[in-house]
Amino acid sequence: MKLIKKMGCACALLILAVANVQAADMSAEQEWQIKAEIKQLVDRYAMARDNHDAVAYANVFSPNGTLIINGSPYTGRDVLQSRVEAVDPNTLGMHVMSTSQISVIDESHATGIHYATVYGARYPEGHEEGATVAVPNFSVMGKYHDKYELTSEGWRIAERRFERVFTAAE
Repeated sequence: MKLIKKMGCACALLILAVANVQAADMSAEQEWQIKAEIKQLVDRYAMARDNHDAVAYANVFSPNGTLIINGSPYTGRDVLQSRVEAVDPNTLGMHVMSTSQISVIDESHATGIHYATVYGARYPEGHEEGATVAVPNFSVMGKYHDKYELTSEGWRIAERRFERVFTAAE
């Protein structure tokens, strides 16, 4: 049994070494370009979700991309698009994306962690367009754990899992 564990560890280390060698074959400029494209992808996710743009939201994911929220997976662009289309249009949300860590695995794969603070509210009765909306607190703060892949459409989210860290105090 110990031998099997040691072999499993050795295989895992070998896989990591191969991934690091592949990433090491890229120039610093290529790596920064990938990270910049992924950061723009993450920003497009937040903007599309906050603006109720269901099509743009679904298209930041790969065709079979998955979003995992509270342990529930939503897989495929049609499902992801429907998720945003079902949001009450009288609500207002804002994802404030902050600290990011993106790791390039190779030319076609990367991972990332992004901190997010999410605010949400309903438009008050008689709300005039352009007027501010009062919110008592943030809705949730957490981390997005992402896997990215390069597709024929560019970089897309293959998997995104939200981990809640803080909720607003009652």
